[in-house]
Amino acid sequence: MIVVTGATGHIGSELLRLLSKQNVSVQALTRDPRRAPPLPGVDWVRGDLRDVQSLQGLLRGANRMFLLTSNSEDMRSLQVNAIEAARASGIAHVVKASALGASDHSKSPIGKAHYEVERALQESGIPWTILRPHVFMQNFLDVAPTIAREGRIRAASGEGRIPFIDTRDIAAVAAVALTAPGHEGKKYVLTGPQALSYRDVARIIGKAVGRPVEYIAESPEEARERLVRAGSPPWMIESALALAAYQRAGGPTSEVSRAVEELLSRPPRSLAQFVQDHASVFRG
Repeated sequence: MIVVTGATGHIGSELLRLLSKQNVSVQALTRDPRRAPPLPGVDWVRGDLRDVQSLQGLLRGANRMFLLTSNSEDMRSLQVNAIEAARASGIAHVVKASALGASDHSKSPIGKAHYEVERALQESGIPWTILRPHVFMQNFLDVAPTIAREGRIRAASGEGRIPFIDTRDIAAVAAVALTAPGHEGKKYVLTGPQALSYRDVARIIGKAVGRPVEYIAESPEEARERLVRAGSPPWMIESALALAAYQRAGGPTSEVSRAVEELLSRPPRSLAQFVQDHASVFRG
């Protein structure tokens, strides 16, 4: 049986759908099982990553775990709790969704937290697989109402090029890593098929919705002010600005990986395909 944390997010919900389709037995952790959608083979259970002891009980009988939580200030402690519970419960393989650029010297609080969780997992003695995806295409859905209303998209990434990835492809890779042998001890950098600037993104969205979308290249100061006005917490603001700085600089953040195609035997979804799939959302 596979235990899935982060089961209600973009990646987790798609992973559940894929595993259910494969007739894999799954236990999905959520805070409120009553609100979870029914799926064949998926057992929704109430799970709290703050409670290691209760987690140990939930993990008994499972042999694999997908580790993912939403970005938060306590992400590191929650995921380390899950690793400790997995070790105590005899989990035989953990697949962790991390982030591109996770490192001990990252200027992003999120990137640094992911690195610390990666290290805890590698030191746990549990066989592991680490997925390091690039920026999610689904993030554009959060700003789609603004794009539809104003015809603009804002970012502090300058003309930096980013190989955005569809979370459906991340979930598909996770399903392979969880159900097929040979992925233990490996790290996979996951990207889309093409590195695009935000100006390219605006053009692609504009073409899909049938009206121009303008890219507003913000300064870091302007981006900070916008995020503060939106009520974003400091750790999230610093992470967003650090990521934008890496993107402006180019280098590794613009590199396209072939891992998705090699693991899935098909190309990753393009941004144009993603936008077309969600065109009604971008039209507003």
